[in-house]
Amino acid sequence: MSNGVSVRVLAVQQALETEFSLVEASGNPSSVGSCVARVWLPPKNEATWLLKRYAEDVTYLHHILHLPSVRQQMEDLYKQLSLGLRIEPCHVALILSIFASTAYTLTPLTGGDAVFTNEQTAVKCAFLWSKMALDVLEHSSRSTPGSIEDIQATIILSFVIFNFEGFTMRFRALSASALTMARDLSLHRLDARPDRLPGPHAPLDSDIGREIKRRVWWHMVSTDWILALSGGPQEGTYLMHPAHMRVNYPRNLDDRDLDRYNPQYSRPLSQPTAMTYTLLRIQLADICRSAIDALPPPFSDWGEVNYDRFISLDQRFEAFIRSLPVFFRLDEASRHQSRDVEHQYPQIIVQRYILWSTLQGRRSKLNQPFLTRVSMNPRYQYSRKVCLQSARCVIELKALMDHDMASLASAHVRLATFLHNYFLATAVLVMDLCLNKEGGSSEDRRQEIVDACRVLQEAEATSPMASRFLKSLMDILQKYQIQVLPATTVPDVRPLSANTGASGVPDPNLSDRDLVNPSQILPSTYDPLENANIDDLWQNFINLDQNCSPGSWDHLFSALDSRIV
Repeated sequence: MSNGVSVRVLAVQQALETEFSLVEASGNPSSVGSCVARVWLPPKNEATWLLKRYAEDVTYLHHILHLPSVRQQMEDLYKQLSLGLRIEPCHVALILSIFASTAYTLTPLTGGDAVFTNEQTAVKCAFLWSKMALDVLEHSSRSTPGSIEDIQATIILSFVIFNFEGFTMRFRALSASALTMARDLSLHRLDARPDRLPGPHAPLDSDIGREIKRRVWWHMVSTDWILALSGGPQEGTYLMHPAHMRVNYPRNLDDRDLDRYNPQYSRPLSQPTAMTYTLLRIQLADICRSAIDALPPPFSDWGEVNYDRFISLDQRFEAFIRSLPVFFRLDEASRHQSRDVEHQYPQIIVQRYILWSTLQGRRSKLNQPFLTRVSMNPRYQYSRKVCLQSARCVIELKALMDHDMASLASAHVRLATFLHNYFLATAVLVMDLCLNKEGGSSEDRRQEIVDACRVLQEAEATSPMASRFLKSLMDILQKYQIQVLPATTVPDVRPLSANTGASGVPDPNLSDRDLVNPSQILPSTYDPLENANIDDLWQNFINLDQNCSPGSWDHLFSALDSRIV
């Protein structure tokens, strides 16, 4: 035991046979003995392999680490463990979060069988390492002044929690906790004048250290702003205002180039690097924030708003699309032209689809209130057209992913970011079919919804979130008497924990009985549409009263938003 953290080094299979059963039996790994957090780490060879997979398959989703530094931290950690020396809880938490996110995203096709016997084993490990990382982070918050590694671990762990649960309170609390820790470390004033900084301030950092802090800060801020235009209880609000921070944008440079150029140098966005996606995501987030600032609250009377303002906001999304570098564009000619870039930066393929999914999801969300009000004003046809184009673009991304990434596409389709946008895009098509029967061939429109639901159904095999999304869509449509698919029995999927501590932040020292067990949320035989003839399910599809007010449809969209959290 070191610094209140008891660490054992066990091979993955050995740990699952021993440590996993101990955790299940005890109900709380932290209750054993006098240690605060009880965790296991894989042997160094397995750890090295997991970090390598993280560097290749995960880090580009949230590029907040300096991988050479992390490799050195892991080397030091295993050396300290072998010598029985004191270890830093924040380093343990960071390594655990890296292992958890890697295990969640691995598939046999990405080499997951090198450490895990099957995909279910990998998800179990992701679950266990996430729980242990929460334990260690809680201990670190009470026993240390906080560090950049604590923030990085919290961000990476929130990614895992988001994919397990969606926009749950735990995910939102982790995100808010990361921002709070960042402010405590004065990251929000990282590039303010040194003589205006209190206490020990940032100029003592190395250039690389300051750059990583910029990456961390802007990842959190951009996530905050994007979520403000994503539905759910946080819609229309964000935590960080640009006037309350003094942090330069990260530089468009690869890790290996951070110490090769002067601290002010950055490549233009037309030149691809590992950071280009992050910087484009920040630009998109700023558009989302501007939209939130300009729009009335969601509960306002949308019939009295200035529609010209909506059009100008939507055109900012259009301008963003036109400004994208060629290797982030979707058209076939641009993708063909970008093959050399994709060979150098393979992650750009996935980043392209995540960026477009997020972009079109937010654009659809902006125009969504007018989808249900087309009959009130002919000008609103513009919003209906944009809303449907955005929804169909999100759905068509799946086919493009299948084409560009072949069998690897399924692993990325189950990512919560993509599933969330896909789910809401499907809902938009359903609502439009109910409201606007003259909007084209109803049979073709019905079939595209059935096809979209099938994608969610297929993703259920490896994603508890897809199962919840499909169940939520069916439950809400049934409530409003809209039948798309037959009533099914879907397993009740609970969040990793529904409990929170006195502060409102989820308490990491919780019984594992409060946690999702991956073996329960990923049943191998579950098929909600088994024996169903989907082509026959449309006989009684539209039963909703067509005289429903736009406000009633707003409540329906709100219900769909609330069911994803």
